[in-house]
Amino acid sequence: MGKQALLLVIGYSLIFLMTGAMMSNSTVDAFRNAMDYYEGNIVRDIAISGANMGANYIFINRPLMNSNPWWNGWPSPIKLNGGTFTVAMDSVKDMYGNWGRIRMTTTAHYDTSTYSVTVLFHPSQFSKFCMYAGAMDGVYFEPQDSVFGPCHIEKTLNYGNTGGGIMTGGAYFGGKVTTKNGIAALTNPAMLPTFAQGREDGVSIPLSLNTTQLVAEAGGNIFTGGELWVTLKDDSVAWKRSKTGAVTTQAITQIAPNGVLAIDKGTLYIQGELSTRLTVASLRTSGSTGGTIIVKDNVTYKTDPRVDPLCHAMLGVVGYGSISIDTTAAHNNFTVQGSLYSQTDGVQVVNWDSRPRGNLYVLGGWIGTQIFATSNGTTTGLPVNVTFDERFRVDAPPYFPGTNGYEILAWYE
Repeated sequence: MGKQALLLVIGYSLIFLMTGAMMSNSTVDAFRNAMDYYEGNIVRDIAISGANMGANYIFINRPLMNSNPWWNGWPSPIKLNGGTFTVAMDSVKDMYGNWGRIRMTTTAHYDTSTYSVTVLFHPSQFSKFCMYAGAMDGVYFEPQDSVFGPCHIEKTLNYGNTGGGIMTGGAYFGGKVTTKNGIAALTNPAMLPTFAQGREDGVSIPLSLNTTQLVAEAGGNIFTGGELWVTLKDDSVAWKRSKTGAVTTQAITQIAPNGVLAIDKGTLYIQGELSTRLTVASLRTSGSTGGTIIVKDNVTYKTDPRVDPLCHAMLGVVGYGSISIDTTAAHNNFTVQGSLYSQTDGVQVVNWDSRPRGNLYVLGGWIGTQIFATSNGTTTGLPVNVTFDERFRVDAPPYFPGTNGYEILAWYE
């Protein structure tokens, strides 16, 4: 009996010793896990703080924009909250092989922990707007008007129940609206538009056309003076130098290898169907003439990007002066797919107050110094429906005019 009791005591003792050891190990593991969690949070916070500081530097100093030099980041460790971080910078290509994007990598260290944040920036371009107006002199957004995408007014957003309506639909802004000077005083506050994604005032984004870059990208294929008539034919263009001139058909990769087809100090006429990426431009690098664009008939993509998510086609129409809808086709309804940019004027409908009533459907953007009336609101002209091409939030036609700033495209942790 005594021997059995002794064995029982020894057994319990071993059990207690093992339990104590296990509890001790669990306590140590719990403490270690708590410390790892604490260090992980600290090092992550340091990396995120460093990335935000680097992003702020890029937004203010804009590397390689406005004559700013390239920024090499902060390669030497910077102390923060008991740890350190460094910032490395790379210039990277987009999916089409074009340079211009920036990759910033922030690496933080705290005790034995390391954490990295990578931020991808891309140049901010005016194609990100569904509608942009430098001014709305004598023009108002009417109760039936609508903008289905981001909108910016560089001066005051005018709204009322008088003046030329520019679009059909409801008094509705489906994207965020930014203005420099706010909204005009209303005689009837009940007529205030609906800002579905909000409105921010005090934001200034002046128009900026980089003529030098477009000329450089057009290269030796840039046309000078006179007229250039362009008919888009999928991945080719048929062009001639006058209305009755001889037609030459060339692949876009041949006539515009960098994706830019331009005329300087002349007038560009355009129509047709596109299946690739292209920016057509009418520039005025000097003098007082040229830089105008005339849309003669529908300008569309071969496949609609709203239906086909793999649609590759993307069009930019860039003019120093006016972009005129001067169609002579038999039909009254017209479609333009692409982002329209006018540096010193705007998009206009020729004879809007006398031509037969129809509609103008735009998929992309409408960007200019001024907004013009396109119909008399009842019997003549082309009421306009501008629908934003959602692809333009993160992409743009080749070398489309930029805002001289960067935007965050992706944030990786």
